[in-house]
Amino acid sequence: MIIIDKEQFINHIKQYERLIISICLSFTKNYFDAEDLAQQTFLSAYENLEKFDGENFKAWLTRIAANKCKDFIKSPARKTDNLSQDDYECLEGNVRSPEGVFMKKYTDEKIYKLCCKLKDPYKTISVNYFCENIKLSSMAKDTGQSLRTLQTQLYRSKKLLKVLWKEESM
Repeated sequence: MIIIDKEQFINHIKQYERLIISICLSFTKNYFDAEDLAQQTFLSAYENLEKFDGENFKAWLTRIAANKCKDFIKSPARKTDNLSQDDYECLEGNVRSPEGVFMKKYTDEKIYKLCCKLKDPYKTISVNYFCENIKLSSMAKDTGQSLRTLQTQLYRSKKLLKVLWKEESM
């Protein structure tokens, strides 16, 4: 049995900390879990120093880290169940609270009123884009205008709407 004093153990931690975190990260793919597992590795090594045979501290430490990671991955507490698309859509439809519905309706109405305050062509493009959810590519096909022109008009509309929004909020 080899005895390692506290200062020597601290030096080993400093020397192998990055290696152990890298090993844990390769298993978990999550930095925070890797940090936790690295800490558990060093704690376990410290608690079991009497079991160290004195041959190769680095190999002994990496073996502890690998075992900690394997245990972590197999842990039933870590198991996650994936939702199907149908389950997700069902949940997604139920998350809207009455307050959320009201705020969405209020915001939509406010945006529509602000869009109507703009002069053409900014009014038309704003109402179509923000209120009717019509894509610029569809507007370009319907109106015969170039997509670049519509992008420029939308950009200018956004700037004008931003100013109007601030004025309305005061």
